[in-house]
Amino acid sequence: MNNLSNISQYTVTELNKSIKNIIESSFLIIEVSGEISDLKKHSSGHIYFTLKDEESSISSICWRSNVPKLNFEVEDGLSVKVKGKITTYSPQSKYQLIVEQIEHQGEGALLKILEKRKKKLLDEGIFDKIHKKELPKIPKTIGVITSESGSVIKDIIHRITDRFPLNIILFPAKVQGRECVKDVCEGIDFFNNFINKNLEESVDLVIIARGGGSLEDLMPFNDEEMVRKIFNSKIPVVSAVGHETDITLVDFVSDLRSPTPSAAAEMIVPDRKEILIRIKEKFSNIKNNYKKYLNQKSNSLELSYSKFPDLISIINSHSQGLDLINQKLSTFLEKIFTKKKISYLAVTRKFNTDILVNSINTTKDKFLLVSKRLVKEIIDLIRNKKLIFSSKEKQLNILSHRETLKRGFALVRKKEKIVSDDKQIQVKEKIEIEFFKSKTNVRKL
Repeated sequence: MNNLSNISQYTVTELNKSIKNIIESSFLIIEVSGEISDLKKHSSGHIYFTLKDEESSISSICWRSNVPKLNFEVEDGLSVKVKGKITTYSPQSKYQLIVEQIEHQGEGALLKILEKRKKKLLDEGIFDKIHKKELPKIPKTIGVITSESGSVIKDIIHRITDRFPLNIILFPAKVQGRECVKDVCEGIDFFNNFINKNLEESVDLVIIARGGGSLEDLMPFNDEEMVRKIFNSKIPVVSAVGHETDITLVDFVSDLRSPTPSAAAEMIVPDRKEILIRIKEKFSNIKNNYKKYLNQKSNSLELSYSKFPDLISIINSHSQGLDLINQKLSTFLEKIFTKKKISYLAVTRKFNTDILVNSINTTKDKFLLVSKRLVKEIIDLIRNKKLIFSSKEKQLNILSHRETLKRGFALVRKKEKIVSDDKQIQVKEKIEIEFFKSKTNVRKL
């Protein structure tokens, strides 16, 4: 500055160059705090804004080459700390700040922005429960959007593999900085395209995950674009961002919020050990109920069997009836012969031999006639009884299982109980098979 020529007259260009040299040589890299206003994002990619405080302001520029290096989306009203260089712009004769880095100035400003954005989205109904999609109870394939090099994906894979192994598709994404929003949104589109194209690799749900961090580190997950992208997703989205105390707008719009990435894995997949225990209990209940059902049916069958008439007793009863008839008939005949004998003796005393002979012959003829008639009635009676007996015998044979066995069937018993279903017989269990003429014991293979 002391080396400048002390000429009495400058051209405008010379003066502007001199001022530019003085300013740039006096201020190298500096940090300036203030509030962003008059923000303009030019089509060229440069960002123009004014940095101001309560009394003053300074024009600021962030070149397109530095924009991707910013850690968050620049907005009007943000309290920030800017790092850069002071220079001048000769065509307009003004000095300006060339921005290289921008940081939030305190969490209070971030919370203010976050609350304003939350209220806006809440008023639109984006966080309403009615829009929440139901997660599958047992997903087949899970998509995960997170850093491929961090510990988060390893924790998720470990927990899912330990609880319920299934397919996991990773979409690698930056989970911090300006590229985070872009990568996460691309990941959501990537998994939704599986469904749109009916691909077999389509996922049942998507986990967005990262570890804990400061409020500034987690600001990408409060981005409005990311929130709307999750809201419009056709696939259920699970938020697993930060620790349990870290709350982002992504947590509000997601279909399920998990306090940590590891907890997300536990919440979306069941424990296969518990499932196996429940299945075992179900089979045990089915087995017990089936045994109870079989016992009831067996008791019912025995009761029904006990109600069948005892055909042997019936036949014996009828046979006894025939014996009684036979006995009565014999007694009846004896009485007739006795009476006839007495009458004969009385007659022989009263009549002579010829009369007696004639009377005997007459009586004999009557007796033979009565005897024939009686024999005929006895034969008819016996024939009728035989027919009744034969009918009862046929009924008995029809009801007897022996007739069924005679036709080539067999009767299977297990522990003296009839078996009607192969499922009643366990492997290697001993059973008895009764044929018409014999019985045999076998074991089920």
